[in-house]
Amino acid sequence: MDFITVDFDQSIDRSVFDCKTHPALNTYIAQHAGQDEKRNTSRTFMFVDDGLLLGYYTLANASVALDELTDELKKKMPRYPMPAVLLSRLAVDKSVQFQGLGKRLMADFFRRVYAISKHSGVAFIAVDAKDDVAAAFYRDKLGFTPSPVNPLRLFLPTATLIQGLAQKASRK
Repeated sequence: MDFITVDFDQSIDRSVFDCKTHPALNTYIAQHAGQDEKRNTSRTFMFVDDGLLLGYYTLANASVALDELTDELKKKMPRYPMPAVLLSRLAVDKSVQFQGLGKRLMADFFRRVYAISKHSGVAFIAVDAKDDVAAAFYRDKLGFTPSPVNPLRLFLPTATLIQGLAQKASRK
């Protein structure tokens, strides 16, 4: 399984990264991602080209309460909190936005979730969108379902992802 990202690398200059829209995403990669790595609270994966950080995403473990899900997503699920992988951050530098890197980073993320799912239970992928534009990207382009409790919190059942990636892998 090929990944386009590398593990978080402290030696990469993260201070020049600018996603333009959300300064908190710039601050996170520049100042906090390394601390979270050391604390084992999340993992950050970086897309680097010619030594420049052009995009990144961060994943962490989470759980999903039943009341966060739509009736459709609740079907066949147990009545207790379910394990999830949280896409806690996704950002693309302004110099390469709208060129498909966000989708490529998501494909990389999905491959990682697939790999994780082979070793640990993962019922859902959860994401906390920063705004309505980001929520529309996850909903309309990637098939995530908004929570009835918070429309900026979205979910994707990993069963769908696992089936799709398993079929793709079997065709190779």
